[in-house]
Amino acid sequence: MRRRRRAAAGAALLSLVAAGACAAAPGLTSRQQQPACASPAPGDHRIAVEPGRVPVLLHVPRSGAGRRRPLVLVLPGAGQTGTDMARYTGYSRLADARGFLAAYPTASGARPFWNVSTTQDGKPDDVAYLRKVIGTLTGPAACADPARLGVTGVSNGAGMTAVLACQAADRLAAAAPVAGGYSTLPDCRPRRPLPLLEIHGLRDEVVPYHGKPPDYAGDVGRYLAGWRARDGCRSPAARRRPTANVLELRWRCARGLVIVHDRVIDAEHGWPGEASLRPFSSTVRTWRFLESFRSVG
Repeated sequence: MRRRRRAAAGAALLSLVAAGACAAAPGLTSRQQQPACASPAPGDHRIAVEPGRVPVLLHVPRSGAGRRRPLVLVLPGAGQTGTDMARYTGYSRLADARGFLAAYPTASGARPFWNVSTTQDGKPDDVAYLRKVIGTLTGPAACADPARLGVTGVSNGAGMTAVLACQAADRLAAAAPVAGGYSTLPDCRPRRPLPLLEIHGLRDEVVPYHGKPPDYAGDVGRYLAGWRARDGCRSPAARRRPTANVLELRWRCARGLVIVHDRVIDAEHGWPGEASLRPFSSTVRTWRFLESFRSVG
């Protein structure tokens, strides 16, 4: 029975990809074509990046060998490893279907936890570490395309995604935090504006949609307003319902950028859709957004 469920989930994933689960956003100016590169063999690889850190789990698809492929960093939540995140999201199956690289770093600690408050003394500098991950995977270890690099994550991994969007915007094409906690993030001054998709469950009680009283820090609307200001979004949001339980808000911004928010009406804390992929798939949704952009330069 469990095998049949996994097979059905895989089939659902492929059908959602083929149908185009959401409309692609307009792209940015791309860099010059990258030269051919000898990427690793298809399958899962463990890539050591820094001593004392768990190696990054890298999934390489069968298609696209001999050329630089897009890369998505998929950041686990608190207490999860990269392997846990791969199983939780099914991102590697989507990578096989669409021909991109999926990488799953693990935070440090016995109970892995990303340091989203980068000024804390004695805590690891996870921005610096993930920059090393990006440098390693765009080099000979994986030959990822440096102009087509996106990041997503869930919960604490979404908070780290939000920090990278601010402090590593020069390396990213787009970011897509899911169910992130935004109340303790440092000031955000990205080197350049960045497209962003935020997915959040309206019934989330861990990082509540409207923040926590008394000051309602972490309010999703406030977080999105900050990015609209950074990206020069002047028009009101366009609204649509991709599924019955999701309200999408889309703001068109300067220089072809967009800010998108998916409010999942009946979702609690986590990755809406998980590996079941219906009626809404955060896996497909984040990939379809991230693949739409190229970094400038």
